[in-house]
Order: sequence, then C-alpha cells, then structure tokens
Amino acid sequence: MFMKNLLLTACITLFFSVPGQAQSGGVAILDIDAVARELGVEDQVRVDLITMQSDLNAELQRTQATMQAQMNNVEQGAGENPSDSDRQKVLQTNQQLNLEFNRLKNQAQQNLAQERVRMINEFRIRLEPVALMAAKKKGLDVVLMKTTPPVFTHSKEVDITEETTKLAIEAGMKVEVAAIETSEADDAPRAEPAE
Repeated sequence: MFMKNLLLTACITLFFSVPGQAQSGGVAILDIDAVARELGVEDQVRVDLITMQSDLNAELQRTQATMQAQMNNVEQGAGENPSDSDRQKVLQTNQQLNLEFNRLKNQAQQNLAQERVRMINEFRIRLEPVALMAAKKKGLDVVLMKTTPPVFTHSKEVDITEETTKLAIEAGMKVEVAAIETSEADDAPRAEPAE
C-alpha cells in the first residue's frame, strides 16, 4: 500500500513539475496585426496600395479624357440642330461610354482589393514557419490568430506575438517603408464618368 501511494505521488509530482510536457500539443495565440505593425509590413502594404491606387486613378483619368473626346466627336457630328436619330445616337454613345467607364472603374477597384489580399496572404505564408517555431519553443503545436477566428480569452503564456516578432526580425522580415507624399496621394482626383 505504501509503495502504491509513493508511486502515485511520484507520478503526480512528475506530471505537475514538467509544464512544457503538459502544454505539448497546445494552442498558441498570435496577434498577427501587431507583428505586421512591428515589422513595418502594415505600413508597406498601405504605401504600396496608395501608389497602386494613384496609378489606377491616373489611368482612369486618361481613359476618361479619351472617352470624353469620343463623346465630343459624336456631338459635333450631330451638328447644332441634330435630328431625332442623331440625338438618339448621342444618347446611346453617352450611355455606352458611361457603362464602359464604370466597368473599368469597378475593375480597378477589384484589382486593388485583390492586390491587398495577395500582399496579406504573402505575408502570412512567410510568417507561418516563424510563428510555428515560436510556438514549438513553448511546447505548443497549433497557432491561432487572435483576430481570426476571434479568441475570447487566453493565458499570456500561450501568446507568441513577441517571440514571433523577434524571430521574424532575426529572419530578415522587417521592412523599411519609404515615405510617400501623402498629400499627393490624398489629393489625387478620383475619375468620374463622362456626362
């Protein structure tokens, strides 16, 4: 009986005295947004998207100018006293050009959104092995992002945000963001359809 109690006490002591083994297979929590901020990735994505948006706006403005010239030619061709047929042609051309411009504008917005998703996914893929390494250092095997899915609560011991950031910096993932002139990007006119 004494030997049985001694063996049970030894097993319980061993179980509670080795926290790394108790956590093995556990879940780590990562605030990926905080890591992106610390590495400069969040700012780099913002700068790249502003630059892309500026380029797309310039392209849309050129397209708008071309379409407006087409519209002017159709109106001039109709003359000062257009017939019903000429007025119909002017109206139809205007509608077609507006539809085409709106299609191009929507496509530009979709391209911008897709580029944002691509940049974020690329960062996540690059960060994945680094986060897993940080988790394994704590004896954890699964990494959940703090924001997606939402984590209701967690103990600070399983948060690997700081360790992941440190390992990512050591791996050369920190970026230096080139400053852009925000007034230039903010003042960039948004192209609207020709009327």
